[in-house]
Parts: sequence; C-alpha cells; structure tokens
Amino acid sequence: MSNLWLNTFLGITGKYIIKFIDSYYFWFVPVIIAYGIFLTIASCNLKRIEKRASLEIVRQAKIIAGKNPDINYANLIEGIEINWVELIKKYSFFPYISVEFGLWVNKANVENVRSTIMANERKVYLTLERHGVYLFEEQRQLRRNLYLEYFQRIIKK
Repeated sequence: MSNLWLNTFLGITGKYIIKFIDSYYFWFVPVIIAYGIFLTIASCNLKRIEKRASLEIVRQAKIIAGKNPDINYANLIEGIEINWVELIKKYSFFPYISVEFGLWVNKANVENVRSTIMANERKVYLTLERHGVYLFEEQRQLRRNLYLEYFQRIIKK
C-alpha cells in the first residue's frame, strides 16, 4: 500500500528520494543539527552587533538632533558615522553572521554587517523613536492610536 501511495503522489523519483533519506537517516540528522547550531550562533552574533550599533546610532542621533533641532530624517541618517571596524572587532564573537530566519550565513565583515543592519530603514526609524529621538516635523503631528480609533468606530455603529 505504501509503495502504491509513493508512486502515485511522488512518482518514481520521489519514491527513490524517500528511500534514500530513509536509508541514510542517521547521517543526515547530525549534519542538519550541526548546521542549525551554526546558524543560531551566527544569528546571535549579528544580534549582538546590531544591539551595539543601534545604541551608537541613538547616541549620535541625540547629539546631532540636539545641535540642529530642525533636521530631517535623511540628513540625520547621513550625519551618523559608525566605526564599523571597531564595532565588529569589539563585539563579534564568531566569524559569521546570519539574519534571524535566514538559511545562509555571511562573513562578518564591514560591508555585510553594515548592509544587513542598515537595510531596514523602518527598523532604524523605530529604534530612534523608541529611544526618544523625535524630529521637529514629527513633533507637530498628533500621534493617533489607530487601534483605539477603529474600536470606537465599531462601537458607535
């Protein structure tokens, strides 16, 4: 019955792949577990570097915003200069980095770390906002609670 099911749903090639995995199962599992541990360590390495980089971004942003309160977001980000070499040398404990849900690793060098951390502009913006760095153009706007507004619209109907 199982051979009929394998042939019907997976075809002959799928049947051979399943039998191959079944035959060499004890060789695959340790390799997969070792690679998972490797990815976890690389991801923790990136998180550690990213935490220190975000603290440095916030520190410099507060200094720049204090000197020039009318600055916009693009000029603020341009004014921030991080010493990536020192940051990587000081806080990296593993030679590779990996994003949180990635299946591939990169070497922990300046280009890879900088592009990975600074790729998500929204994350940098929220980090600045979370640490109390509000720009002049944002202070004029009233902050709205969209969830509360939606809830009130439902109740009124």
